[in-house]
Amino acid sequence: MKDRSFLLSALVDFPDDCQQIAFTEELLAQLMDRLRWMGVGRVYWNYYNAGLWKWFVEKVEWRATAGRDDGGTSGARQTLENLGDPMLVGCRLAHERGMEFYAVIKPYENGVSHATPRAVLERSGLRGLPGIGGRYRVDPWVLARPELRLRARQADVPVGLDTVPVTRIQLRQKDMTPVRIEPEHLEIWTSDDNNGYQKRAVQFSLSAGVETCPHDVVDMDGELVTRRGDQVRTLEITGLSLSEPFIAITTNFEGQDGTFCNTAVEMARAFGPDDQPLPIVVASHKAIWRPQRDLRSGDLEYDTGLGAVVVCLDVTNKAAEFDSALGHSSDARDGVIAFAKGRNAYLSGSLCEGDTEVQGFWLSWISDCIMAGVDGVDVRISCHSSWTDTPMIYGFNEPVLAEYKRRYGVDPDVESYDPALLGDLRGDFFDQFLGAAKARLSAAEIRMQLHVEVESFRSDAAPSRVRTRPGNITFHWRRWLRTGLADEVTLFARAWMPARVLADAFVQDVLAEVKAADVPAHLSEPLGLSGGDGGKLADQIEYAYRSGALAGYTLYETAALFERRHTGADARLQFYPGLTEAVRERAKDLGLL
Repeated sequence: MKDRSFLLSALVDFPDDCQQIAFTEELLAQLMDRLRWMGVGRVYWNYYNAGLWKWFVEKVEWRATAGRDDGGTSGARQTLENLGDPMLVGCRLAHERGMEFYAVIKPYENGVSHATPRAVLERSGLRGLPGIGGRYRVDPWVLARPELRLRARQADVPVGLDTVPVTRIQLRQKDMTPVRIEPEHLEIWTSDDNNGYQKRAVQFSLSAGVETCPHDVVDMDGELVTRRGDQVRTLEITGLSLSEPFIAITTNFEGQDGTFCNTAVEMARAFGPDDQPLPIVVASHKAIWRPQRDLRSGDLEYDTGLGAVVVCLDVTNKAAEFDSALGHSSDARDGVIAFAKGRNAYLSGSLCEGDTEVQGFWLSWISDCIMAGVDGVDVRISCHSSWTDTPMIYGFNEPVLAEYKRRYGVDPDVESYDPALLGDLRGDFFDQFLGAAKARLSAAEIRMQLHVEVESFRSDAAPSRVRTRPGNITFHWRRWLRTGLADEVTLFARAWMPARVLADAFVQDVLAEVKAADVPAHLSEPLGLSGGDGGKLADQIEYAYRSGALAGYTLYETAALFERRHTGADARLQFYPGLTEAVRERAKDLGLL
């Protein structure tokens, strides 16, 4: 007998599926047929409005014409011509096969947090919103309303830095390993527009020192790099007067065996006249999108939440070939640490939840999903639009400031404030949106599911997860459950296997609240954690099933099931051998099919 208490689901992030393959209804039907054959009973579909679809199409085509092609084609444009609104077609096809269909909305997602040099972008006739490293490509709605993005605290954005020269640079190593960098090894490169750097014949003095690390330093995964109170070696570069907006430090070492290493944000310090510390944002050759960077001919990626990536300075910085289209650690070369003065005045694309116009924009997405005929809407917090190395300075928009002043009598924009109170206040605004969304969905007899992001809704979240959600806000997940806002819950994990998720103390707390609220909880895990191993993936599903704590397991995402670059000789999707078959067999063994 089929076990209906546990639901196997799959999430479709369709821009990834169709970036290089022009989907027809026949191809999408083939995907839906395979999901149903595997035992999938529910399809989650990432919702994107028309503006973001336009962004996806332009992004891929611009990268190809700009000579920065990462393998993408105009598959998205042809797909839209073939299907119209893909979600409408996907919903119909899922229903025809007896599967539920849930839309996933990401309120804070309106673009990606990497900037392109202005001159490069404008050569293609495209626009963007200004940031320190270039211009951000965002949803057209946001492009027309840039002031509605999450704004930086004014007390944290000094004015007049453009005219302040850099007179001293400090480089910090993560430990007391002997330093081999001498004056003849060090190079200073600068750029006026972050679009190609030139080596400067700069006179400077170099001295070594030792300092005490003032706080724990962790890498992107939250692993300890340097403990508070540990001694670390430093290099002081003095006698400078650098006025260029972008400054990079490199060495002339060859090879990959360096020892002067630290996280990017900890490695570089900049000082101005009278040795005043200068606020900076950092960069290296590391990047998420387009990691094949070369400071000689291109740009570096500033303030995109990669500051905790460990950088090694005393290695080659010359271009290297590698195959990965994504990756910010082992694939990308080292050999450079760069910085620019200041702070970005806004996050690239994430909007302020306290603004009524923003909430109306988000509610229009809910209406789109209702019109599409979905069975449920799942609200996800994490996104690609909030990435920064200083998340706690954002969220100081006028509605938030006004409400904080009304409640507590001070202006947090320029006066001392309580971050916990501000975070709770912003969480209240987000709950206003959720309440309005719930009312609209309930009137249409559609369920609302909410993401509890178990890797980032915690005090010890790793930097890789902190960057994926707006900082300075408390998401009141416990309140969501206790007040009946959530009809279902998604436990959202991106780096942890099911065994680690379910053994975690915070997750156990969440599951206790889920049980008390009597709502189903579904674990969402990336297919990439299985490494393409069908048996391993099947084991993860079985582990979640046998835990007894979950109502379902979601395969994230379908683009990892097939060859994404092209169809086969028969013009059909090429599913990876053994992967979907292993899921189907295990689903049958568990009584899910």
